[in-house]
Amino acid sequence: MRLTGITATPHPDGNRIDLAWAYPPPPPPPAPVVTPGVRLVRAEGSHPLMPADGFTVAQGIGLAGATDRGLAGERVYYYTLFPFTGDPPVFDPDPHNLVNAMATSRYDFAGRIYAMLPSLYRRYDAEQPPAARGGPAGTDPGQLRGFLDLPGGELDRLYSFLNAARSLTDLDRVDGNLLPLLAQWIGWRTDFGLPIGAQRNEIRFAPRIYQTVGGVPTLDATVARVTGWANRTKEFVHNVARSNQPERLNLWSVRRDVAGTLSTPELASLNFAYDGRPAAVRDTDGSTAVFYHTRRQHGWDIWTKRFADGAWEPSLPIVDRPGIDKNPATALQGSRLWLFWQSYDQTEPASEPRWRIHFLTRTGTALSAPAVFGDPATERRLPAAVADNTGGMWLFWLERVSGVWQVRYNRHNGTDWQLTTAATLPLDGGQPPRVEDDLCVLFTPTGTQRLWLFWARREPGGPAGQTRWSIVFRAKQGLDPAVSDWSPIRALPKTTTGYHDRQPAPLAAGGGNIELFWSSTQNGGWSILRNTLDVSALTWGTNQEVVGGPYARRGPLAVDTGAGTLLAYRSNESVAYDSGTFGATHTLDHRYAGTTTVDTSGSAKLNLRGEFEDFQTYTYDTGTAGVRVNDNRIARDTVGLYLTPAEADEARIPAVVSRLAGALPDFLPVTARPVFITP
Repeated sequence: MRLTGITATPHPDGNRIDLAWAYPPPPPPPAPVVTPGVRLVRAEGSHPLMPADGFTVAQGIGLAGATDRGLAGERVYYYTLFPFTGDPPVFDPDPHNLVNAMATSRYDFAGRIYAMLPSLYRRYDAEQPPAARGGPAGTDPGQLRGFLDLPGGELDRLYSFLNAARSLTDLDRVDGNLLPLLAQWIGWRTDFGLPIGAQRNEIRFAPRIYQTVGGVPTLDATVARVTGWANRTKEFVHNVARSNQPERLNLWSVRRDVAGTLSTPELASLNFAYDGRPAAVRDTDGSTAVFYHTRRQHGWDIWTKRFADGAWEPSLPIVDRPGIDKNPATALQGSRLWLFWQSYDQTEPASEPRWRIHFLTRTGTALSAPAVFGDPATERRLPAAVADNTGGMWLFWLERVSGVWQVRYNRHNGTDWQLTTAATLPLDGGQPPRVEDDLCVLFTPTGTQRLWLFWARREPGGPAGQTRWSIVFRAKQGLDPAVSDWSPIRALPKTTTGYHDRQPAPLAAGGGNIELFWSSTQNGGWSILRNTLDVSALTWGTNQEVVGGPYARRGPLAVDTGAGTLLAYRSNESVAYDSGTFGATHTLDHRYAGTTTVDTSGSAKLNLRGEFEDFQTYTYDTGTAGVRVNDNRIARDTVGLYLTPAEADEARIPAVVSRLAGALPDFLPVTARPVFITP
């Protein structure tokens, strides 16, 4: 019910506001005549929104006016009138039933002026008989004094307004009708559809919002303010393919407890790489020391990160210098930690050997200086290291011999390398082992086959004339490096030859068996699989996916932490962030995907196309004839707003979006172009 003639007037006596209103005419017969009532509710700072939001000044059937007494002077009070019918009352509110007024104070200017008159005037004015004064004795001090009440009351009112003017810039006390002027001073557009209290908050936080113009939290907050809808903001710049930025792989991990339950993936480090995998060792203090290579401004470095007490510790550089230092391998020989890696010297002429293996050791907390392993004139790369249970440390690597890369190995007995000339991995049935990449080694303390060497190589697969990566392995029975007691090469079985298997990560399992983790495209896209090798029967179980989903999962590393298994891997998964500015903002940072090309075999990835979570990259969308519309999104200047309308009437959605489009330019850089995506 909309009331009419609503007024609120400060009384000249001060500290009091008189209110009046009128009811709309009743409906014509034969409609029943129902006498309505009103509940008058008062609040400070903003109008009450509900009948119980503030102090009830008056309530009654047919009530058409009220007086609010005992108010503080120079303070604005806000009133809402809630019409109702019946008992108990059934309220029929209307957003127009609002009024506000400032209560004045009584400063007794009339008395001050009267006191300034000559005493003769005051004496004769006070000695007039009661009849001449117009009332009983004591009700009127005199005609002159009563006359001065007229200008005195106005002076009281003017002085109250002057005092209140000192609060015109106080957001908590200024009259709500003046808020648009304050907003105009700072260039803020007032939304008159918001309550007075909300308008105050907008002006209060406007400077902070201006400082973050163009930020995702600011856009989300603007959408919520203008539309009341939920929103997720996405910058499509990260969906534009860049030829100079390959797929970026950060370090992630999952944990598996002793019961076999896997945790959710968690980000371990934003120190990224484009290839390779980490290496790890169970350290003397029980923690897990992980080593990995990462891209820095001056080249590729080796960094370390420790996993202790179920959490990752901060990363630290181990090899920090210009050049290329990649593919670390590590082993713990007693209390001595060995760290090997391959290094590429870009300063040498192209005709000279460039790939070398460097190493350092750690005894206690002291690190040795990096040194070249073996003859510096020989090219070596891709080290793999493991310690056995008799005090030895084995190192395998690829070495260029007469233009061909061969696997060499040697054993360090704690004092020196046992073989003067490193041994070569023997042929298998007269054929070379073809170790092409992903070399790794595992020592098992039980059984007759003690050293297990895994690697990846290309085999015929897929359409005719194509190859696919496959994993193969062979075992060495004894711990004498001079004895070539190697088993035949065996392959990890495949269900078909149409997918890739790479980057094996073996882990000693119960009963002397081997649990193998590796990266595979068996399920479309790169994911982490596992299987168990029965070392007695040399048979495998069924492949199981450990970490899947649309993102790439590459380079796994499995470590026994004593409390379960830590599985680290590299992934281009987007990183989720919660905003500290606007609590409702939960965004995905897609920059870490790099240039992820569309893969027709990756159904999980393809299903994300056009969605907020889509991290694939596409060619730049220039529109039609140079004109871009809402559907042309893949561009560096495009910001997508994925809106969740709260409107039951779908016809109103375009109108709300249009209103939002008019408000957004104040909160976007001039170079940004918003597009609106609704379900």
